[in-house]
Amino acid sequence: NRPPVAWVFWSFRIMVGIGMFMILTGVMALVLYVRKKLFNTSWFQLWCMAMTPAGFIAVLTGWIVTEVGRQPYLVYNLMRTADAVSPVGPHSIAVSLASFVLVYVVIFGAGTYYILQLIGKGPAIVEDVAFGAHGLKKPLIVGNRK
Repeated sequence: NRPPVAWVFWSFRIMVGIGMFMILTGVMALVLYVRKKLFNTSWFQLWCMAMTPAGFIAVLTGWIVTEVGRQPYLVYNLMRTADAVSPVGPHSIAVSLASFVLVYVVIFGAGTYYILQLIGKGPAIVEDVAFGAHGLKKPLIVGNRK
């Protein structure tokens, strides 16, 4: 009547640990922003690149905590997982799963292609141009670096 404790224990700690790293990243960004070094600090940029998959991993470990932690009950002391088996046949489930996988592969592929195209163009070059009676600054996008 108890879930596998090790899975829940470690998944929860990974999820919370990643959350703490995300908070730390935000605080570091704020400190660097106040010091006017946010966009010029290479170690922070590398840190942010290393943190890229962190949100996905945190969501997965949270899902493991939720789903594994409730076993063997769907509703505690009322409905067990074994009592909730669907009467839908395996063929219908396989077709549904294959459809979802196909749709997500297409969407993920299109998104990846689009992002790689944006990365390939590179960032736009921005120059500051004085304007107005008070000499205020307004960014002017000149073009791509390539």
